[in-house]
Amino acid sequence: MHGAGRNTSIDVFNFWNSYYWLSIWGAIAMACLIHINGRHWTDLRFDLGFAAWTAVAHLAARRWPMATRFVHALSVLPFLTYYFSQPDILVPQDQRALAFVMLSFFPIYTISAMSGLVGCLTSLLITAISAYPLISSSPTAIALSPLYWGLAAMIGYGHYSLTNLLNERYRQLQTMALSDPLTGLGNRRALERDFARYQHLAARDGKRLILTLWDINDLKKINDIHGHSFGDSVIKKFARAVTETARHSDPFYRIGGDEFAGIHIGIENPNDLIRRVRSKVPWVSAGWTDATYLSFEEAYERADQSMYTDKSTKPGDPSIFDMDK
Repeated sequence: MHGAGRNTSIDVFNFWNSYYWLSIWGAIAMACLIHINGRHWTDLRFDLGFAAWTAVAHLAARRWPMATRFVHALSVLPFLTYYFSQPDILVPQDQRALAFVMLSFFPIYTISAMSGLVGCLTSLLITAISAYPLISSSPTAIALSPLYWGLAAMIGYGHYSLTNLLNERYRQLQTMALSDPLTGLGNRRALERDFARYQHLAARDGKRLILTLWDINDLKKINDIHGHSFGDSVIKKFARAVTETARHSDPFYRIGGDEFAGIHIGIENPNDLIRRVRSKVPWVSAGWTDATYLSFEEAYERADQSMYTDKSTKPGDPSIFDMDK
């Protein structure tokens, strides 16, 4: 699709990234409060040590969010193993294996939800290796571990699959909402959305922004004489001509039945582009304006005036629509 803007999806990644770190910090804070209240200083030292590692990981996540969260979630498993292997902690000796099985649910689920099948297999393998010293002597933990870990992996993988499905459906809906189905170009809504972004890019690079408007002359007359199918062919021919003639980086939009718009950063001579397009499709009127410092409404109005000034000097003629040219 030429000109409908960037492909975007539901921003679930940022949501789940924030949710993960909020959950981790909440768990650390709760553990610290419990251990301070009970004067379990050995446990508190482990809490603070894990909090320090989490702080480092959280800072690194600003640059590498996915990789850091994956590594941090995996690190929970060996940390739990080490913690439960200590002699003087709050959890009784005979309950540690079962506690590990239950607490490992969260990292398995998290990693599976992040990375799908790869995350499922990786988290289950690391969990099994980490758990062996703890649960090998506990029949109850051995019996429950496949249920807990398998359930965590399945729920996480289901979350991963559902998220991907929702993102794909959202992309499809957004494409439909921002594109013209006949030409594949962006529509008026896409033009209004993209204008500010391209204006920012032009200002950043110290270049001017040009807005061009185009109008197929006498399209209504063409439809009346030759039929709407022929009119649609005229529209598609113009869309192909203008996108093939302009630079690939210049987005185009169909903003009405016979009206089109283009956004151009740093173009030196817009009239040259218009002449080259007319060499392929002579039956169009066009206008442009320097939109570098204008609002969208101001730029559109000025380009529209320019186009209709051009249109008044170039009346359309249905006889020139030779689709074999």
